[in-house]
Amino acid sequence: MDKLECEQKFSSEFKSTAYNLGATQSNIMRLLRSLDLVGWSTHEESGKVDRKAFVRYGCGSTNIFSKRELKDAERSAVSVLIDCSGSMGGRRLDTAQSVAIQIAKILNRASVAFKITGFKGYQSGQGINQTGATSSSSYFTTEETELVEFKTWGESLQRASAKMGSINQWGGGGTPDYSGVSLALEDLNRRTEPRKILFVITDADGYTKTHMQYLQSLADKLNVVLIAIGIGSTDVKECFTNAENVSRVDELASATFNKLLKQLKV
Repeated sequence: MDKLECEQKFSSEFKSTAYNLGATQSNIMRLLRSLDLVGWSTHEESGKVDRKAFVRYGCGSTNIFSKRELKDAERSAVSVLIDCSGSMGGRRLDTAQSVAIQIAKILNRASVAFKITGFKGYQSGQGINQTGATSSSSYFTTEETELVEFKTWGESLQRASAKMGSINQWGGGGTPDYSGVSLALEDLNRRTEPRKILFVITDADGYTKTHMQYLQSLADKLNVVLIAIGIGSTDVKECFTNAENVSRVDELASATFNKLLKQLKV
């Protein structure tokens, strides 16, 4: 992979403005940083009239108003997991890369901690006979999970630009769906931020529905909001509770996707 080419690809995508992403940005920001009501401050000189302060007003005091105090909600940690298996190769991974960079731009602007990781599988194995010695007559294979860290926790987006620009070149191999998602959940669970969100970008090709249902229940127990973005597929809706499909990055601004984001409670 040519580093300069990958950096240029990232820069081009980062500088582009996907059509009408304003609502998407607002709704993702809502998930990340909402305002919590924490009470009222009294003895103010402006705001809402405090009826309990009428006695003070009669004595000549002007600080008879109260104001609602607001503070930023607790911070978030966000993980973006990208399916880099063979079925995602070509256009789907091109779209996944564009979607990931646009989400990264929003997260970076929000100054939250986030990580972007790809996952794929490859087979390994060896032949063994009953005595344990290597043999060609008895053969088994296992699928290993490969994680590709496009951006790590605490790494600047600029430093990760070449890796982010190479996402669409990583397609190939199997789909270790269960281990890929479970490893991302474990990683998020180790974070100290109380608000945790996992975006899974995938076509859900070959996913086992019961496995994903279990992982969804695990995410719920860990208080992780799991949002699946289906790339050119309807299978993602069969596997995850909070899911929407996109076929191009502009569809991140679709009414259905934004309705999903707006309705989520963190």
